[in-house]
Amino acid sequence: MIRFSISSLTLAVFFCSHLLALAGELDPQQHKWHAHYKSQENIPRPEEMLLNTDPEPDLTDGFTSLFNGKDLKGWTSKGGTCTFEVRDGLLVGKCVPGSNSTYLSTNQADYRDFVFTCEMKWEVDGNSGVMFRAKSRTNKNGTEDVYGPQAEMEGFSMDRHWSGGIYGQSCGGYFYPLWLKEHKEARAAPKQDEWNRLTISAKSNVVKTWINGVPASYWIDDGSYPKGFFGLQIHKGAKGTVLWKNIRVKRLVSKPNVMFILADDLGWSDTTLFGTTKFYKTPNIQRLSARGMTFTHAYSASPLCSPTRASIMTGLSPARTGITSPNCHLPKIILRASSPKNAAPHSKATIPTSVSRLNTSYYTLAEVLKDHGYTTAHFGKWHLGAEPYSPLEHGFDFDVPHWPGPGPAGSYVAPWKFPDFDPQTPYEHIEDRMAEEAVQFIENHKNRPFFLNYWMFSVHAPFDAKQELIDEYKKQVDPLDSQRSPTYAAMIESMDDAVGTLLVTLDRLQIADNTIIVLATDNGGNMYNEVDGTTATSNAPLRGGKATMYEGGIRGPAIVVHPGVVKAGSRSDQLIQSCDFYPTLLELLAIEAKPAQSFDGISIVPALEGRSLSREAIFTFFPHSSKVPDWLPPAVSVHRGDWKLIRIFHGGENGKHRYKLYNLKVDLAETTNLAAEYPERVIELDALIDSFLDETEAVLPQPNPKFNPAKYQPELEGKAKIKGTGDAPKKKKKNRQRVKQPAG
Repeated sequence: MIRFSISSLTLAVFFCSHLLALAGELDPQQHKWHAHYKSQENIPRPEEMLLNTDPEPDLTDGFTSLFNGKDLKGWTSKGGTCTFEVRDGLLVGKCVPGSNSTYLSTNQADYRDFVFTCEMKWEVDGNSGVMFRAKSRTNKNGTEDVYGPQAEMEGFSMDRHWSGGIYGQSCGGYFYPLWLKEHKEARAAPKQDEWNRLTISAKSNVVKTWINGVPASYWIDDGSYPKGFFGLQIHKGAKGTVLWKNIRVKRLVSKPNVMFILADDLGWSDTTLFGTTKFYKTPNIQRLSARGMTFTHAYSASPLCSPTRASIMTGLSPARTGITSPNCHLPKIILRASSPKNAAPHSKATIPTSVSRLNTSYYTLAEVLKDHGYTTAHFGKWHLGAEPYSPLEHGFDFDVPHWPGPGPAGSYVAPWKFPDFDPQTPYEHIEDRMAEEAVQFIENHKNRPFFLNYWMFSVHAPFDAKQELIDEYKKQVDPLDSQRSPTYAAMIESMDDAVGTLLVTLDRLQIADNTIIVLATDNGGNMYNEVDGTTATSNAPLRGGKATMYEGGIRGPAIVVHPGVVKAGSRSDQLIQSCDFYPTLLELLAIEAKPAQSFDGISIVPALEGRSLSREAIFTFFPHSSKVPDWLPPAVSVHRGDWKLIRIFHGGENGKHRYKLYNLKVDLAETTNLAAEYPERVIELDALIDSFLDETEAVLPQPNPKFNPAKYQPELEGKAKIKGTGDAPKKKKKNRQRVKQPAG
């Protein structure tokens, strides 16, 4: 593109229109119009104006006719009382004396990126134009007003000849007047008593026009007019008749924004999505669900956070990346998983050493989107490594608060301990702040595609919340409810408020319908920490929680929103997993993976379209043993249909594997092990596990050569005491700064 600039001499005499004409910046024929309009707001100065030097777009293929040549079907008259009719296959607009400007407007009002073209002719000279991305509003006197950008088509009785210029109808005057000497050819392009072709190209915030193939305007919208309807104008006070024909439009595929919201430790029963909680309030997550598809069988790739996070960034299973434990905040850098030679004498199997950093050799989701024109930003928890393995080394342009730890630094409520990231107000909540930072990013990048990766700190330990919210929930506790921690309920509400903040922002900026939103969790809800004298939460009716291989450890809420693609308010019972999101987003965005790139996940676009997925099974690899309630020795599981098989590595006799088989359709709580009753089912599913482990080249637990049967205590499997809250911060004063986010 070419940016027009003027000399310092011209700048010095800018406000004197006749000197500007002499300086050659304004056409001498047009300088009086500059003098007339320069006092209006939003009128661009000559040095701010870009010149359209592009050829007119190809107008042959892919267009849809907006006018059928027979009637006004699909159109509605708005504004004044001028008339529109069909005559001999032409659309005819007639001026009515005393009428306000009148607009024949398309009923469809969602035109965002497009090429529009039409032919116009003045039967009797008049003043007209084509509104685009236009809106309507009702005035105080009850009349309807149309506002927005308009490509001018002025009659030859007007001596300025700005056809092809862009006017802000009812919103501030000319956005792009054709008053430069470089516009001379464009001003001369319209032909009197002939058909004149107007073409408008709008892509993102860049709008260009052509008159009879001659370049005219090059306007950069500030984001105020992202989408709307087309309107054929008859200007108030005009006296002529205008004819239109060949009114066509081609929608351009615009890149949707992507917002990935990952909650931390959010359990399947921690939201109102599935009717499993009476205590927690999540109206904004519920509102998000109403906009897209909610998955009832969504699984994390691991029952702990870092492995799942790596699966989202790479589309790969923890079995392949080797990140199987949340040790990425520890100082030791391990880039290759390994299996130790032995283990403690009470353990039948060795426990592999987990990779502790997400290697920069992976082509991450952020990198592929950045390579395809997206501005990328990460907010919140990362837990995949500090520099040189931080978000900034994995494709993100921004990273706030640039923190490698497993949870918020010290506390949710300020004062916190993030280095180089101070609170703005006393008792500021970190989730409020993260949402605020995300909003600022959205506002700064609303006019180009962005990838916002918001990985919440909530609702991970430490268990800390706004005191006023805790006090509210204390009044609502049911001592018989398994979910009865007012602190945790307050944390859930703050998390939900942050979701609401983002939704309100997308709506306010009118980009919600061009934004893909994914909401998921990294693992199940925490059922091993004590909070307010009880477990942090309860995943009932699911068994177990975070750090376990039962459903409560790996199954959670998931929502995908993509307006126009995913049916609003829909549900799916298809099996999906966290490693599916990467290939899914690539398909939704029409981005091809690299030739050598492969995924363990699959695209779930068929499910988003209401169809079944073709996958055979999903796998969870967790070769560790976390001593929490319902813990298991190192294991791997497979889900296929209603069946779930857990293989406990070398947990049987003589180093053989041990198995747990459940039919989740009839036993969601995993109370009855059917392995002995259905041995053929075990063999069938175990063969799938073998193939999965071979294909991913997983580093596996091995029989422990130092195993001592005398020290083996199988009766302790799954049993553990609830851990205390030693990491809970000290109580803080009530947060008087809190602003409640709207729910609907």
